Amino acid sequence: TESPRSDDGSSPLIQLQRPFVYFGNTYYTIYVNHNGHLTFSAPFGSFSPQRFPIYGFKDIIAPFWTDLDNSQTGSVLFNQYTSGSVLQQATQDINSYFPNLSFSAEWVFVATWYEVAYFGASRTKITFQAVLISGGQNSFLLMNYGSIASTTRNAGYDTINSYYHFTIPGSFSSFATGSNSTFSLGSNVNVTGRWAFQVDSGVRDSLYPIYGTASSRSDDGSSPLIHLQSPFVYFGKTYYTIYVNHNGHLTFSAPFGSFSPQRFPIYGSRDIIAPFWTDLDNSQTGSVLFNQYTSGSVLQQATQDINSYFPNLNFSAEWVFVATWYEVAYFPATGTKTTFQAVLISGGQKSFVLMNYGSIATAGSNVQVCLIILHI
Repeated sequence: TESPRSDDGSSPLIQLQRPFVYFGNTYYTIYVNHNGHLTFSAPFGSFSPQRFPIYGFKDIIAPFWTDLDNSQTGSVLFNQYTSGSVLQQATQDINSYFPNLSFSAEWVFVATWYEVAYFGASRTKITFQAVLISGGQNSFLLMNYGSIASTTRNAGYDTINSYYHFTIPGSFSSFATGSNSTFSLGSNVNVTGRWAFQVDSGVRDSLYPIYGTASSRSDDGSSPLIHLQSPFVYFGKTYYTIYVNHNGHLTFSAPFGSFSPQRFPIYGSRDIIAPFWTDLDNSQTGSVLFNQYTSGSVLQQATQDINSYFPNLNFSAEWVFVATWYEVAYFPATGTKTTFQAVLISGGQKSFVLMNYGSIATAGSNVQVCLIILHI
């Protein structure tokens, strides 16, 4: 269906054939606004892109928020699918980008701005899409980009009060549009010109996914040597391998079995990340897990987290390593359960460490939490 030709206009109210859950809110209607965004409760004519987070009163999806004009050229189109090849394609795409979900698409909504011009520049042509996908309890958003003529614009999504928001890197910069557009050439799922997000849940646990390869059961042991899928820069040193040590720390060059936490600074000879250094024992209960991610929802979560904690970086996660000590016991108290994580995140020239904590049993011994670098 084609939306009426009108500068700064919107589609009529569209009744969704399936409800769409967007960060905890369930919507049954949507508007395709001509200036490059979708809203759920009312049309929105704004042609001046705002930086996210807005901390406003509307949920918005903005694949290409700028001053567009379809009154003379181009088309703003929308369609819904509940069967056929589009659902098959959506199912395949989501399972590729978000593995381990066993997702099956039940509904797809596609909004397309096809060869629409910028206002005041009727000969320009811009093509992009927002694709909403739902199935079961899950909802996803794809942003697809074709040819993007040069201008100033914003791309991403925002929610009421900006509890959840994301800005595609390059927004409001010279890299947003033109022949070198980061939207058209970039991706967070390794598909040029496509950005994918899981948008159903408004409830965030402090822990990243508890999933991955389990280290062997051994008191005071370590994982095998793990080859990193992306180099990790740690205070000026670049590492390509890592060990997940069972007593609550990570080291890069060799395993480390120490169960007696030391006070930092140690002024020692190794780089160490210690989310919970104490005498742990996974030989009988609990699991020490590790996993790496280069695409999918974990990268989306990491990107959103880092941009929230470190604003103005315009960061995009390219690699995430998650080490989880899940319900591991203190030695020799086999009935105790302690859960925590170390999350390493990198993208571009930036590296970050998150330490996440679940349930922490009372310890009868000392605990050290910190990260240190080699003393030079």
